[in-house]
Amino acid sequence: MPRRTRDRVEGVEVSAELRAATRARGWPDGLLERALESGIEPGRISGWLNWRAADAADIERQIAWQERLTRGDLRAREVTWGDHDAFCELWENSPEEIGDFEITTLRGPNGFAQFRLQERVTLQVIADGNVLIACVGWARRNVLVSGRRVSVSYGQALRVHKDYRRMGLGDAVRTVASAMNGSLPALTQYDYARAGNFAVVGWWEKHSPGFWKDIPREEGQVPGIPVGVAQLPARRAEGAGTGIRAARPADLESCVALVNRTHEGQDLFRPYTVERLSDRLDEGYWGPRAPWSPHVYGWEDFFVLESGGRVRACAGLWDRGRDQRDRYRERASGAERTVSHAALMDWGFETGAEDAMLELLDFLGGRAHALERTFLLAPLEQLPALAKRAEIFQPVNERRYLRWPLPDPAVTRPYTDLAYW
Repeated sequence: MPRRTRDRVEGVEVSAELRAATRARGWPDGLLERALESGIEPGRISGWLNWRAADAADIERQIAWQERLTRGDLRAREVTWGDHDAFCELWENSPEEIGDFEITTLRGPNGFAQFRLQERVTLQVIADGNVLIACVGWARRNVLVSGRRVSVSYGQALRVHKDYRRMGLGDAVRTVASAMNGSLPALTQYDYARAGNFAVVGWWEKHSPGFWKDIPREEGQVPGIPVGVAQLPARRAEGAGTGIRAARPADLESCVALVNRTHEGQDLFRPYTVERLSDRLDEGYWGPRAPWSPHVYGWEDFFVLESGGRVRACAGLWDRGRDQRDRYRERASGAERTVSHAALMDWGFETGAEDAMLELLDFLGGRAHALERTFLLAPLEQLPALAKRAEIFQPVNERRYLRWPLPDPAVTRPYTDLAYW
């Protein structure tokens, strides 16, 4: 007789493998049934077994949160467009504590702008009545790592309202079930941490002991692969911008070749196609954009440098600072300053044409200045010859730490797409 490999609890199919895995973690009889009856689906439990402590005490806490967030005083759910103002208010009241500073990300007038530029995004929130008190975001991406095609999940946008901290909400919102679009299987998850953000380290050490053991770490810093992005001070363009013009659909084939050449061999890069770049610049529309849809980044923001009858460099400028800014507050003195960025997007240049790319950076820095932004963000780290030439702009480096938990495939030369920064 064939071995029975599945049974059902309250209509939920449960595999024998899942039961065996929970017993191996020391779960007492009945705990899996209680978790399933509370509404936690088997897939979430299987995921927890891969990265959490997931012992009996941990699961008891998750059951308590599930019951509270579905039948108690709080509600966990996907964010909606109707949450826009509450979402922005949550961010304004959720500073990160980094060293001597509080860093608050201010979102608006389009608080969802950055997420419009990403792939397969889900945003979960926890609400206390009409107030959003915690959020987290995920984006599922198809990328190359060590030359291999992999599907990964990018973790981001974790915030807890300052009046609701130290209640376990940061953990709770991470475990909220995702929408189908965002919960497709992924090989692993990666994310960035600001330099000095030790709170995230403490969370992982609490809920996933030993998690950091294979992740590199600089002395006195959070674990992760150091990733730098050049902040070029926005200023009036010094050159005449000769040959720089708005891109046209006929340019896309050349631009795709330039982008792919420039970033070939970098980890977390996905080779461009004409269709993919066109879709991004069309802002996801076929035909005219809906007039009530706020503009984020499109054709009017994408430029080429043409000389000798060919396109030698291309790049886009996302006005990130229009909808997203960082406010730094020194805790001791209360002094504040706000930094806003424009961001380099979809960029590439011919072999040996650093001069052309430098001219285009100068032009885009001038546009950032006209927009009254503080910096032009440019991820130049993997292109040392161009980075050296760009020192004439006197860049200020911003460093974050990339957490990639797998030794194979290994991330060694990370590509930075600023839509995910």
